[in-house]
Amino acid sequence: MTMIDDLVVQTKSGTLRGARENGLTVFRGVPYAAAPVGELRFAPPQPVAPWRDVRDATRDGPVPPQGRSRLAHVMGDFERPQSEDCLTLNIWTRATDGKKRPVMVWIHGGAFSSGAGSLPWYSGERFALNGDVVVVSINYRLGALGFLCLPGVSPGNLGLLDQVAALKFVRDNIAAFGGNPDNVTVVGQSAGGASISILMTMPLAAGLFRRAILQSAPFGRPARTLEDSHRIGRRFLEVLGLKPEQADALKSLPFAKLVAAQGEVGRLEKKFADTQAPFWPVIDGDVYPGEVGPALAAGAGRDIDVMVGTTREEMAAFYGIDPDIPKADAAAIEGVFAAMFKTGHRAVYDETRRMRASSGNAALLGDLMTDVNFRMGSLRFAEARADQGRPAYVFQFDWQSPEGFEACHCIEIPFVFNNFEHWTDAPMVKGADPKVASGLAEAMHRAWIAFARTGKPDHPGLPVWPAYRREDRMTMRFDTMIGPVSDLAGLNWRTPWTR
Repeated sequence: MTMIDDLVVQTKSGTLRGARENGLTVFRGVPYAAAPVGELRFAPPQPVAPWRDVRDATRDGPVPPQGRSRLAHVMGDFERPQSEDCLTLNIWTRATDGKKRPVMVWIHGGAFSSGAGSLPWYSGERFALNGDVVVVSINYRLGALGFLCLPGVSPGNLGLLDQVAALKFVRDNIAAFGGNPDNVTVVGQSAGGASISILMTMPLAAGLFRRAILQSAPFGRPARTLEDSHRIGRRFLEVLGLKPEQADALKSLPFAKLVAAQGEVGRLEKKFADTQAPFWPVIDGDVYPGEVGPALAAGAGRDIDVMVGTTREEMAAFYGIDPDIPKADAAAIEGVFAAMFKTGHRAVYDETRRMRASSGNAALLGDLMTDVNFRMGSLRFAEARADQGRPAYVFQFDWQSPEGFEACHCIEIPFVFNNFEHWTDAPMVKGADPKVASGLAEAMHRAWIAFARTGKPDHPGLPVWPAYRREDRMTMRFDTMIGPVSDLAGLNWRTPWTR
């Protein structure tokens, strides 16, 4: 096979021509479903129409329609062409041969309302070069276009169905790109981690992946009910100046108007210390059968190898810029604790104050809601796995941002991908000691590769990483010092969560 031939791959829908990039063969803007435009807006993903000529796959496709990310102040900002014709994925591989390399599929975060798998932040180049794995990053529909649930207009959960369609593309085609369809690891952060937890319980996704890495999965942000999703859908209509009987107009309005309206709905729905976006997966009893936590505890996805973890101060990314947080009085802060625990909240409130050298409003609420939204659900998931006799490898990212963002939501991503050259505009890692950052990134990056290969994250550059067990709760702590620590959450601090 010549070098030129290496760039041409036959998929089930047609032939693609990729490009050579830094020793890898890369395919960009690969369609995995038909463009959801026109009559297909608010419809489940449909198969791609086959094409006859060789299709150029050397450029990224447009990103899904979206507003500015809520986390641009920590991650940095981006501008990319937007289009509803966005159901594409990118692939990085050492060679388009029959080697059957492990496959890693990245599902990006962004509260189901922003982001794209094609952003340089999520380049699969280093994973493919350093681990000889095939990397796939996917786009899926966001915001109202992906998660509006309104009778007669949209069934909801379309973004989840897009993810399933992308995973089916991987199953059916990845062998042609040098990958093994029987060794697929899904990796996701934030909404991507939430997506993976849902996919593990979805009948439609059964058998599509073998391993899962969940980073900062918001287990504590419950799925919306049909009733609540319909209420938000009606509010969306009101913001657009439409009456219920005019709902069908949503299928033809310019997407820019929908994006602007969903931003306004987000502002109208905002509550104190609550960061959940309005358009969110909904339990419909069909695509999304039921609450994730109980389903996983009952054994859903038990044959899938699992790695799960959080950052130490997830909520610092949100509360640090919320103007309502610093001006709130003590009663408002304590009221959030009371709402969480109903009875016995005062002991948790006092303990949280004692744990912090500086316990301002943002720190107090941040520690509480980091546990509520992220950490405790992740640990419950790990404990359920241990009870099932299935290992879960748990981590916590503790490295502190020099710019005052602490170990905030999203801060571990550059370390996992080990590609700081794509994060030069990210305030959260500005000022990092290059030697420390490089060493920490190497340890994490190689652990993610090892897990994708074997189901265990151990590698020669990392201390032994024990599986999580109820009796010792060993958690790999990633900081300037790296190593497993017993029960980072604290046994006393855990007590209220058992009720």
